Order: sequence, then structure tokens, then C-alpha cells
Amino acid sequence: MSQIAWVAGRLLSYEEAQLDSAGWPNGTGIFETIKTVDGQPWALSRHMRRALNSARRNDQSFPNEDLIRSAVAETIAANQFSIGRLRLLFGFDGSFRVTHQEYLEVKTSAKLGIRDLIAEVSGPVEKRYPYTQNLQLLGEAKSAGFADYILVNRDGFITETAISNLVFKFDGEWITPPLSDGVLPGVMRALLVEKNGVIVRQIQANQMNQIESGFVVSSLKIAQPIGQIGDLTLAISAESEQMRAEFAATALATSVG
Repeated sequence: MSQIAWVAGRLLSYEEAQLDSAGWPNGTGIFETIKTVDGQPWALSRHMRRALNSARRNDQSFPNEDLIRSAVAETIAANQFSIGRLRLLFGFDGSFRVTHQEYLEVKTSAKLGIRDLIAEVSGPVEKRYPYTQNLQLLGEAKSAGFADYILVNRDGFITETAISNLVFKFDGEWITPPLSDGVLPGVMRALLVEKNGVIVRQIQANQMNQIESGFVVSSLKIAQPIGQIGDLTLAISAESEQMRAEFAATALATSVG
């Protein structure tokens, strides 16, 4: 059975909506990926606000909130999953599409490689499609035996992974790299900084051997423990598990709205 997308007020098959099997359209635009649990999107308002900020920077038209919420509800009702991946796609051509696919929870720790970025990052990092470069990096990491890459900018500072933010523990403090180093303003990352005491601070790549614990952070994974960075094995201690539980509780508290 074909998956169903919301496009211009109608529920259409992916073929009719001109989406590929992963739900990506042709053209260019910005997008948001949101976790759903039992039909409830987590932190929807924050995701909409981030998308709106991106649209304003690009002088892009943007649908009103009532329309977005209505489209989200219709799409979830047409594609029901206990845990889902909701995607809002705002095309630079003025189009708006919504998809909802099943999401399988990641239950293992992450093994990460390290990759230097060649291009210099200038201006705010935005979630844009086509997402080709990020997915290509992710594919290369998996081909090399890793779940993802830790990306290092041209100044030698840790930024993020191909598709997620990062949080590390140094000397008892939980730290995440600053947006100014080329980091996407992740919704979950922002919540952890605001509500869980995560500190924003630059992290030099040559400090990686000092990392005590770490998490891959995203709206879907919430906080996936990092078990290995290259040849460095990280401890997943009772304390880090407690911190992960606190991060999850923060995510749950934003589950409506």
C-alpha cells in the first residue's frame, strides 16, 4: 500500500505527490523532522518556529500555523504508527508537504568516526533539502563501519555529526559545541541547554581523548549514548544513564504543542 502525503490540502500517494520512497520531493527548500509517539508530535511549536526563522532569512513564503497543524493531524491520521517520523517540507517555490513514516527506535550505543570538513561554514546552519550531502556523509560513515561521523571544522573544532548534534562530558560538565562553529540549532539541543544544564563551549578536536561520556542528540534519537569514537571507547556509566533519563524526561515534557 502506498504511503500517503499531505499536499496543498489533499492526501495523495507518494507517486501523486511526486515524492521518492523516502518522502523527499524534487526542488529545494527547508524541512523539519519531528518524532511522534502515539500520534502526538513532540515539540511541534519549536520546530515550526525554527522553520519560520529559516523562511524569513530566505524571504520565503510560509503557511499559517492553523494550516500546518491541520495538515499534520490529517497526515498522522492517514499514516498511523506508534512511533513515527513526521516531516514538514517547505519548498522555496511556495509548496508545502507533510509526510509521516514509521520510525524504529535506536537501542544500541553509537560508534562514531571522525571526519574533517573541507568547506567553510558561513552563516546559520539550516535544515535544507535536497539533503544529499548529509546523507552521503552518513552513507560513507556506515560503509566505514561507523554509525555516523563527528565533523571537525576548518578551525579544528568539533561541530556535530552528519545528521545530529553532540553533547560530551568533560571533567563532570556536559558540553555542546556553539552554533557559531557550524552547528545546526537543534530543537533537542536547545532544550538540553535551557533545562538540563548543558553548557555551550567550543571543543577542540584534539580534546577528544578527554571525553568521559557522550550522546548523539536529535529530535528522533533524543539522546543516544556514544560507545566509541574511532579507537576510543567511552564508558556508559550509571551517571550517564541517569543523565539520559533526564534528557528523555525533558523531551517528554515538550510532547504536546
